[in-house]
Amino acid sequence: MTPRHALPEEHQQALSAASQLVDLLALRHNIPANAQTLPCGVVVRVFTGLVVHVDQVIWWTVPDMTGARRQPLVTYAHSVEGAATRLAEAYTAIRTISIAELLAKGLITPLSTTLVTETDTRRAAAPR
Repeated sequence: MTPRHALPEEHQQALSAASQLVDLLALRHNIPANAQTLPCGVVVRVFTGLVVHVDQVIWWTVPDMTGARRQPLVTYAHSVEGAATRLAEAYTAIRTISIAELLAKGLITPLSTTLVTETDTRRAAAPR
């Protein structure tokens, strides 16, 4: 499924970058993630509340773990390697709080799984 707003070659580039990001997260940081196609583009689901959008840049919203920000922090990276490193840091921080507490405080919201089609999945440290 190609998103309505992207040319087919742009969508393929996004899928390729998402696949590379999934691989880097698994191999370098031991973080399981999966790439998925949505009607609006390609995303990489790293953890509940940590969803990465992949197009010309790689961008995501960093959950406010302290409650100090008035709006979500949207951040981005131009390279897959840079995104993987920064996402690993965010993943480590978000994992310090239980999912129930994150949801209760409104720090994260779950992504509806009925909207996604899985295109690639890697399990970190999984036996082959």
